Amino acid sequence: MRRYDVLLAGIGGQGVITLGTLLKLAALREGVDVAGAERRGGAQREGPVTSNVRYRLLTDEERGDPRKAAFSGAIPRGGAHLLLALEPLEAVRSLSYANAETVIVTVVTPRVPTAVRLGTAVYPPLESLWDMLREVTPRVYPVDLEGLTRRGFGDLRRLNVVALGLASALGDLPVSAEALLDVVRDRLPGFEDNRRAFELGHEAAGV
Repeated sequence: MRRYDVLLAGIGGQGVITLGTLLKLAALREGVDVAGAERRGGAQREGPVTSNVRYRLLTDEERGDPRKAAFSGAIPRGGAHLLLALEPLEAVRSLSYANAETVIVTVVTPRVPTAVRLGTAVYPPLESLWDMLREVTPRVYPVDLEGLTRRGFGDLRRLNVVALGLASALGDLPVSAEALLDVVRDRLPGFEDNRRAFELGHEAAGV
C-alpha cells in the first residue's frame, strides 16, 4: 500500500474545503482510494479551517480485505506528506502534523486577524514563521501566491487553482495533473483561465 496524506490549512472564506474536494474528486476519477475530514472555523470568518486528504493505493489483496482497506479520514500527528497553507500563521498552527520529510507550501501574505487590527495582538514576523517551519523540515516553500495571481489575472479569483498547480508540482500526489484539471473543468467556471492558473502554479514551483 502506498500512502500519501495532504493537509490543507487556512481560514474561513479562503476555499480550503473546495481545494480538498478537488483533490478528492481527482482520486475518485483515477480509481485511487481516498478519505478525508474537515475542520471548519464555525461562525468565524477568520476561524481556522483544515481539510485532510488521505490517498491510499491498495493492492488487489488489500482491497479485498476490509480490515486493510478501511482507514480514518483524519491525518495523525506527524503524518502529513504535504502541508499546503493559504495563511502563514496557519502553517505554523498545523506544524504538529509535519515531519522531517513533509513538504510545506505556504503563501507569504498574512490574513491579519481582528485582534491584530485592533492592536490587542501582534502578528509575528514572517521570517520567524519560516524559521519555525524549517525547525521541523527543510522542505519549506514560501510562495507569493497573491502576487503571482494578481500579475497573471488582475485579481485573486484563481488563487486556489494556482495553489493546486503548486501542490501538484511540489508534492508527490498519486493523482495526475490531467485528473486535477479534469475536475477543475467540471467544478469551476472559466476553464481556460483556470488551466492557465494551474500551469502558473507549476511554473512557480520551478520543477
